[in-house]
Amino acid sequence: MNCPVCKVPLIAVERDRIELDYCISCRGLWFDSGELELLGKSLQIPLDLSVLSAGECHTSERPRDCPRCAKKMIKCEIPGARRILLDRCPAGEGIWFDAQELGAFIDYCAQQKGSATPVATFLGETFGRRI
Repeated sequence: MNCPVCKVPLIAVERDRIELDYCISCRGLWFDSGELELLGKSLQIPLDLSVLSAGECHTSERPRDCPRCAKKMIKCEIPGARRILLDRCPAGEGIWFDAQELGAFIDYCAQQKGSATPVATFLGETFGRRI
């Protein structure tokens, strides 16, 4: 499976039964359907996945092809102070996070629920550095 941004092969990284598909070039992450829910459970943060099914937002950013089905992904914007623009497969195959968008999304969900987030520790351990 190739990165939808830079087209290089993604590498699979596993942590706590969650397989992350990671691009070593742009540091983006692909989550297959259901894997984001597993991440939320692992972090003990209820992720608000309903915001991911919102309608398509308008942006000048070019559409990207889904690494699973090759269909053009839908851009969806997560509300909040910091703009988060995610790409989701129209067929429900998964979600693409550009570098640092996953942390921003988890922080957004944690703030909505009023809970602290260990995302920096989780991602730092997973990728061998602190974020």
